[in-house]
Amino acid sequence: MPVFNKIPWIMKREYGFMVTPKGVLMTNIPRYGNRTPAKAASHVRPRRKNLMETRRLSGTQGSIVSAARKLIERNGVHATTVTAIAEEANVTRELVYYHFQNKNGVIEALLDDYVEDLVESVITWNEERTFGDIAGSLKKCIRTFRYVLYDAKGKPRPMIHVLEELGVRDAFGVRAAQETVDCFSDHIVTEYAAHHQIEIDLVYEMLCVTIYGLVGLAKIKPSVSDEELMKIVEQTLRLDMGVIEETRSKREAAPNVPEA
Repeated sequence: MPVFNKIPWIMKREYGFMVTPKGVLMTNIPRYGNRTPAKAASHVRPRRKNLMETRRLSGTQGSIVSAARKLIERNGVHATTVTAIAEEANVTRELVYYHFQNKNGVIEALLDDYVEDLVESVITWNEERTFGDIAGSLKKCIRTFRYVLYDAKGKPRPMIHVLEELGVRDAFGVRAAQETVDCFSDHIVTEYAAHHQIEIDLVYEMLCVTIYGLVGLAKIKPSVSDEELMKIVEQTLRLDMGVIEETRSKREAAPNVPEA
């Protein structure tokens, strides 16, 4: 039996392969193009191991996706061809097909890139927030939420129009909410729990309800204020809005360390 046939189907589907005299070697280049836009929009990726992990495509793949994003957001999905994407990325059509198999593969990578916009905004917010200032952090979180979806005038970002043209806005919203909640649950809730009493049960599920609910509310009531959104989050998650002093919390975490 040929070596290639011994490789699990799922590995063939997700990765590229290189034929060598010694057999078939798996490359580290993800293979895009096996999912329709509808399936790609609902395909949730495995959870991140840490907040330093980036899932942005780089190199030639990244250049192709950036070119595709620019053209699709400007001209629309159906009006953008693989040839146009190749020209914008300054590569050959053959190279586009090598990395993405077909146009659906480029769209799949673009949807992944949109998810990264949302999750990375959470990671950036977490890095920049002030320790112990729950109210201030929540206010910045709401602003971040608005920024990734709407511009300063309240108009939807180009991403929204692309999702609507593809007919996957709702499916993408569920996926994006889940990957965002995964990030919150695995890496941010644990830090909160180290200094606050969690007052709700089913924490993961309540985060899902909160994030997906905020997206839906902003969609049906664009005029909802930041203050109203903050109050919704505070009440739903029953957040402790008290301020914690970092020096005091560090002493409590290490009681054997004498004060200066």
